[in-house]
Amino acid sequence: MWHNLLRKLAKKILVESRPNVYVEIAQINYGGILKDMPVVVTGGGHGLGYYMAKKCISEGANVIIAGRNKDVLENSCKKLGGKCQYIVHDISEVEKCSCFLKQCKDLFGNPIDCFISNAGIALHESSFQEVTIQGFDEQFDTNLRANYFLAKAYIEMKLLEETSGNLLLISSLTGNQCYDLPYGLTKTAINSLTGALSRRVYGRGIRVNAVAPGVTMSDMTKKYAQPSNGDFGRNCPSKRIFLPEEVAELVCFLLSKASMCISGEVIHCDAGEHLSCPLGEI
Repeated sequence: MWHNLLRKLAKKILVESRPNVYVEIAQINYGGILKDMPVVVTGGGHGLGYYMAKKCISEGANVIIAGRNKDVLENSCKKLGGKCQYIVHDISEVEKCSCFLKQCKDLFGNPIDCFISNAGIALHESSFQEVTIQGFDEQFDTNLRANYFLAKAYIEMKLLEETSGNLLLISSLTGNQCYDLPYGLTKTAINSLTGALSRRVYGRGIRVNAVAPGVTMSDMTKKYAQPSNGDFGRNCPSKRIFLPEEVAELVCFLLSKASMCISGEVIHCDAGEHLSCPLGEI
């Protein structure tokens, strides 16, 4: 009898001593799910980054696109309209990460709600025998080192501000496969970084996710991902190359408050191509 009473008393004390947790349930309201959110997109002047910026703007965001080529950025800004601004910045200059983010914040006049770390390169070696020291270093410096220190600087900025944030890294289907080329190896590291950073900072109001596209029609792939190349990669379930607009839709959802419960995830946009399956086709 006393044991039962003590158990009930202990349970009551433990339950009542827990702090209340309040959760805002957001619903998707297309046309404004990113209304007035400041969003930065690196590599936003062309390719996937451009379409991510375009989608964010269509959902009400204020966007800064960044890249190395002023002419490209200026031209893209004109096409994207008045809610887009640009900053010329080379992400490989990691010592300037904090200065770059402060420049973005000052240009917005507000904290950076969402940061899309999109810029990257691929040299498309056909085998590991074609990998050079220079090519290896170039891809690791841009895809991993630069994005690592940008992510670090963004999170440190948000922690100092004590404001919520949303960091989105760009991975690849190759990041979830056994791969011996530098590009895929950098994306494997990005996947690991995504989960680790999320575990450290989600409790401080900062979400960290990654999007891993399959082969997508963009500036990075246009040299080899063309219909004229025949049945390119058509071992994938979709039997096709993806469009950047498709990836941008997912990115927009992950930046919105409707996905507040999603963090630490690497979400693939490849129709399951990254999955292995011993079964043949139907």
